[in-house]
Amino acid sequence: MYEKIKIFYFKIKKDGEILKWKKWVTFGLTSGNILKRMNVGGEIVTKKLDSIIETGKEKFKLKKWKKMEIGVLALVNTVIGFNASAEPLNMPKEYSENITVKGQEKDVFDYDFNSDGINEKVVVTYNAVDNLIGAVVSIYTNQGGKDILTYQIAFDKKFDVLEFQTMQKMFDKVKEYYPEYSKNIQPNETRYIKIYGDNRNNDIIFDKVKFNNHAPENTNNFLFIKKGSSLLEAPNGNAVTHLGFSEKPEILFEMVSDTANSPKWYFTEFTKKVSTNVSKKINKDKDGKVIAENPITIRGFIAGNEDTVSPRGFYWDKMIKKIEIVNKFIDTTTKDNEKLYIITEYKPLSRDKPSEKDKFGNKNNQSIIGYTNSKKEGEIINIPDQTIFRIIGEENNMLKIETPFYGGPYFIEKKEETYKQVENIKGKVNKFVAIDPHSQTEALFQRNPETGKYEVVTYSYVTTGKDGWGSYETPHGAFLIAFTRPYMTFTRHAREGDKTLPGRSDLTIGGSARYAVRFSGGGYMHGIPVGLNFRGSTLNTGAAHKIGTYKDSHKCVRHFDDQIEFIVGWINADSKIKDRDNTIPEEPVIAVVL
Repeated sequence: MYEKIKIFYFKIKKDGEILKWKKWVTFGLTSGNILKRMNVGGEIVTKKLDSIIETGKEKFKLKKWKKMEIGVLALVNTVIGFNASAEPLNMPKEYSENITVKGQEKDVFDYDFNSDGINEKVVVTYNAVDNLIGAVVSIYTNQGGKDILTYQIAFDKKFDVLEFQTMQKMFDKVKEYYPEYSKNIQPNETRYIKIYGDNRNNDIIFDKVKFNNHAPENTNNFLFIKKGSSLLEAPNGNAVTHLGFSEKPEILFEMVSDTANSPKWYFTEFTKKVSTNVSKKINKDKDGKVIAENPITIRGFIAGNEDTVSPRGFYWDKMIKKIEIVNKFIDTTTKDNEKLYIITEYKPLSRDKPSEKDKFGNKNNQSIIGYTNSKKEGEIINIPDQTIFRIIGEENNMLKIETPFYGGPYFIEKKEETYKQVENIKGKVNKFVAIDPHSQTEALFQRNPETGKYEVVTYSYVTTGKDGWGSYETPHGAFLIAFTRPYMTFTRHAREGDKTLPGRSDLTIGGSARYAVRFSGGGYMHGIPVGLNFRGSTLNTGAAHKIGTYKDSHKCVRHFDDQIEFIVGWINADSKIKDRDNTIPEEPVIAVVL
């Protein structure tokens, strides 16, 4: 069993004298364990940790009296903390002992990053908000007898003071990547680096995945290759391999320079399961099939040209934050004994009505209008079918409502056929589908009612809707899933000789997709769409090859067939509620589209 280590806070005078020492909290690690486990930043950090643990009298130069929470983890955060915005700090080009940054504390030490026997001057600037600490590491190198700002390093997220293991790894990356971000640097050049960490965290459970046929190994930030690109050994260096369309190397850090006309560079890691040498002859067997080689992992730089690459990722925190907003809204409503409602504006085969996007990116397709006041004046939003909301009042024969995704209040017309009460939500919802159109990714989460944590059930790439004539982006919002079914048909414009649809002489059945989940209007999650006479594997179709690339559907979210089959089973959970071919989930499931 771990022993306990004490964390203290002090009240400190501006000359650094400690006025008050008080025990703040304890947790289950000894100081010796901390030092053994952290082992970060070389001797300088170890000495600082030793100093704090042994004496607790580390001095800080402050301009005014201040109450500070201090201790092992606080100092670790000081040295290796994180700046969410990663915006360059206005640091002087030449080092001075009088360096100050408004609103930031600082720490200065020497460290030999490149092991050349000459110490670099390291300035760590940091601030703390609640239990999160953000910091930027500025490295000054000796050039012509002067210490010149050469690298400024930030991180892609802030961390809680207790996440010391994660923070250790991140600071280690400052040292690990130094040989990379220092390549081909010019005299007097300053490079601004943002290091990316693991997008996963301890509040999300990843070891309960139940279906992983299409789950990529990389669950972090990646570059989507829009156009064939060279992976370089250094900025403006030689190519080490070529990456083709739709490949997705993981982003380790990004970098910009203060030199003229310098592009943004992404330092990436990519594992190819066949040869990465495009000039090498590909080995084939007697049947002409490519013989797979051992996977090869390569690191290198890619120029951040918007025409050739797009940064994306599995943004787990973003998904969970949206889900938690929805669940807090539901929990508050049900605990107050108020009713939940959904918009019911689904009209199959309804004719398209051109409209502008609202501030949330939604068009007025199978939606109702939400007004900012009861006189129908000012800004409006389009509230899609199946949107969850609550009624908080009535004014001028208009309902005053709030929503978890769009906020409020908004006013909607009081028409009973456009909304209905939700019957099966009695408290926090445990099943969520999170869809990210920007990254063309999706994840299913199941909340553990006992721990409150969310377990990842499955995750994959998908294809979402695009804007166009008769086509819509997948709506953004929080939607109560209406039903599932074993298939979905889709229409096309009728040609001479086609059998047309009742009431729509311009349309005919164009084909179908396996399995379907209706979440908003005519927006379904479904399998690969194929023509009526299709025979063969849907994996070989153009629609399948587009999954995880661009927005391409008319509104729906496309999946591989076995992926959507699993999802339908998970949503249904053996529900006995049937409506013709539709199965209505007994347990509520909410789709959140970021």
